[in-house]
Amino acid sequence: MLLRFALPPSLGTERLVEQTRRLRDALEDLLAEQVDVTVSQSYEALTRNLLSGAVDAAHAPPFVCAQVEPQGLTVAARAVRHGRASYGAAFVKRAGTDVSLARPKGLRAAWVDPRSVAGYLLPVAHLKSARRVDPDLLFASQTFYGSYPAALLALVEGKADLSAVHAQKGNPESIVEALETHLPGSSKQLDAIEVTAEVPGDGVVVGKGADAKAVRAVFLHLEKEALGRKLLAELFHAERFEACPPASYRALYAVAPKDL
Repeated sequence: MLLRFALPPSLGTERLVEQTRRLRDALEDLLAEQVDVTVSQSYEALTRNLLSGAVDAAHAPPFVCAQVEPQGLTVAARAVRHGRASYGAAFVKRAGTDVSLARPKGLRAAWVDPRSVAGYLLPVAHLKSARRVDPDLLFASQTFYGSYPAALLALVEGKADLSAVHAQKGNPESIVEALETHLPGSSKQLDAIEVTAEVPGDGVVVGKGADAKAVRAVFLHLEKEALGRKLLAELFHAERFEACPPASYRALYAVAPKDL
């Protein structure tokens, strides 16, 4: 039997070749079955492939989890970082620039993907609710770059004024870690402006035709082996995975994108 496992595109596909091989080897060893690991072209494609059964399981961002969970798919495990299974978004700008969310008119935003939580959805929700700013009306441009590395590079190169990365409120170290993970050296070139509220984090989704218990057991086991810990650090950028209670993403159902 072949298990088809998908990863999101947010890290940038060019950086995932070696990690996907290691993940395939680890999953095949622990599941004792053949595994194919691919990187999705977009969050939309990842959602569509999970719902259609084109892939059997995936590491998915929270809004993808919220979109597929009500339709009968299982979020078997969720990532834990800095002791928490939740995160928000940090707005970032180039160091030394006079960029402020209080003066949003004319800003150029570099976003990740329309379904990226920290890379688009949370920042926009924060702008509208906390800042009373509609970026569609006030920003000069909003461009989707497809991954965190590409969006942050656009900011560093001056092609944008503002971007966002995943972070935890009250934890500046998490912002530095996110920047260095996606674009090494960028934490010295970029400054955080503001951090949003947090939502449930990314999870491992299992389709209806796959064994959710077996997949959950594999991801909970990763922290116990050297290869698993390497994957946690280099691919998932997490300390570990924990079991995910049913309906954990219920709070996001209403705001998850409905279109496919």
